[in-house]
Amino acid sequence: MRLTLKERFQEQVDGALRDPWGAGPVALAVSGGGDSTALMHLAAQTIDPERLHVLTVDHGLRDVAGEIELVAKQAGELGLRHEVLTWVWNGTGNLQAEARIGRWAAIETYCASLDGEVCCMTGHTREDQAETVLMRLARGSGVAGLAGMQPYGAAPDGLRIFRPLLDETRAELREWLTGGGISWSDDPSNEDPRFDRVRARQMQAELAKLGLTTDRLAQTAAHMQAARRELVQYSVMIAKEYASEYAGDVLFPVEWDDHRDVAQRLFRHALHHVGGGAYPPRSDAALALWDAAQTGQGGTLHGCLVTVDGDALRVTREFAATQASVLWANRVCGKLWDNRWLVSDDTGGDSKGDLSIRALGESLKDVPDWRDVGLPRASLMASPAVFDGETLISAPVAGLQNGFSARIVADFMSFLLSR
Repeated sequence: MRLTLKERFQEQVDGALRDPWGAGPVALAVSGGGDSTALMHLAAQTIDPERLHVLTVDHGLRDVAGEIELVAKQAGELGLRHEVLTWVWNGTGNLQAEARIGRWAAIETYCASLDGEVCCMTGHTREDQAETVLMRLARGSGVAGLAGMQPYGAAPDGLRIFRPLLDETRAELREWLTGGGISWSDDPSNEDPRFDRVRARQMQAELAKLGLTTDRLAQTAAHMQAARRELVQYSVMIAKEYASEYAGDVLFPVEWDDHRDVAQRLFRHALHHVGGGAYPPRSDAALALWDAAQTGQGGTLHGCLVTVDGDALRVTREFAATQASVLWANRVCGKLWDNRWLVSDDTGGDSKGDLSIRALGESLKDVPDWRDVGLPRASLMASPAVFDGETLISAPVAGLQNGFSARIVADFMSFLLSR
């Protein structure tokens, strides 16, 4: 006999909230739609309410006051904290992609303010998984892309993400909500054919006639996830033999007698790791740059500078793409910069005044012995530096410590294992 929806959710939660997540805070991304509303009510019935934080993001693109009010009302009745986060579109880029990035940035910022290891749950369903696979198939994705969304993942800044409803259908969730007398809101943008995901959703009825049903697409994702796990382990084994990392740069040999396909995969991951961002570069663009490197040509892609020096290929952060200056007022704690460097005040926060962190850039000229560290000029220009106004205080990677240090938060091998 099949378990009830609540029992299946409890089983998922019991598996996910063991160490290292333990008893830390749990954020719930709740828009007010049927899927996330079901997530909120299931979580309230299976997890200690004191741990739960209901987060709703207002993108400012349409009037969502009624939806937010409904989420707030239900969260209050469940005894849950509810926070409304905001994101403002600057009018550039792909709207859905920018909204997704902005939404996660808002959620990550809130979660960073909480104590303990935070887990963020989302209401992605089996249909969402099928749509993801379909869109990635259209983009010519490989094994990693066709694996779809993982039950466990991480946001760009490392926030742990758990998707407990990936095996559930929207119909099952709505049937459960209806049976419990729980209302939800329908987002009209989910019917807007301007968006790729909506078009993918609308195509599925026709594709099902060919056998490409939601279940088949989700099944493909499951098969690809198994293949991906094996490929990741093999890639890490090869990376340990051929790749190296030094001060934030990833280096490969230009010539690969064997493992060419794995080499290209590692190169694309290196671009993602060094350049940051929510998604890796497009496969065709990464492959074109890889091929150019085989002839001794470098280039830029995904916020990275790729150079060839003799038989070594180096992936460096591109100075022009680094994070802008960030204020560092409370220096008792380290400060994350450029989504990969943790800068620390080793004096224990005793240094005075408000400092800022930005790329070293042309201030490299103010570091007298930078050549002694053995790194290329471009690598050091993109490295973190501490400033007091326009005065350089510290450039830890370039050899000017002055009581500060900097380290990469997650090395390349850890990054590979998380893919």
